Amino acid sequence: MDNASTKKIKLDNLQMSNVHVKYLQRNDGFGAGHNSVLKDLDSDYHIIMNPDVSLNDTDGLIKAINYMNSHSDVVLLSPLVRNENDNQIQYLNRMEPTVFDLLIRFLGPNFFSKRQSKFVKKLGGYDHIQLEENATGSFMLTKTIELKKINGFDTRFFMYFEVTDLTKRMAEEGKVIFFPYFTIVHGWKRDNHTLKGLRPMILSMIKYFNKWGWKLY
Repeated sequence: MDNASTKKIKLDNLQMSNVHVKYLQRNDGFGAGHNSVLKDLDSDYHIIMNPDVSLNDTDGLIKAINYMNSHSDVVLLSPLVRNENDNQIQYLNRMEPTVFDLLIRFLGPNFFSKRQSKFVKKLGGYDHIQLEENATGSFMLTKTIELKKINGFDTRFFMYFEVTDLTKRMAEEGKVIFFPYFTIVHGWKRDNHTLKGLRPMILSMIKYFNKWGWKLY
């Protein structure tokens, strides 16, 4: 799916008979872009994946699918995510956010560092299967029927918090889990730690807490 990108990559002429590209005329946001294919899905599972993700661990993906096949109550699965340049773990198995947690993360890693470590579950958050409170949008393996049941993403979120919101809504349908036996590589770029990304992040944060209730600390 090409979400009305400014840099067009034409895939139509490539020899990929099982790949179908959908070109959108305008960018209505991350969630709206993904929702545009919902009505076309006829599958047991649906993958939501960023274009900067490398998926080399096919054995791990098969393990993840087999796990979901044998655990019917699991509706969304998040993998272990590693950096592209140094293969270090990206700490994306996060707790449900509070206003305080979001503020200190913007200020930098040295502000309330113990609290920040707890938020991203540095201790014990990446070595075993566990419930996921705040999935990463870089890659999600979802059960299609449940994703359709909640009508996909809430499109009121143009960017930021749409995945956190989706996590909570999917968790109302079943279990959302972190699965460390499947690894992806993610070329990470974060605009929300810049002035450019601050305004849309704050607007989405207000929408999120207005919807789910304000948790200050």
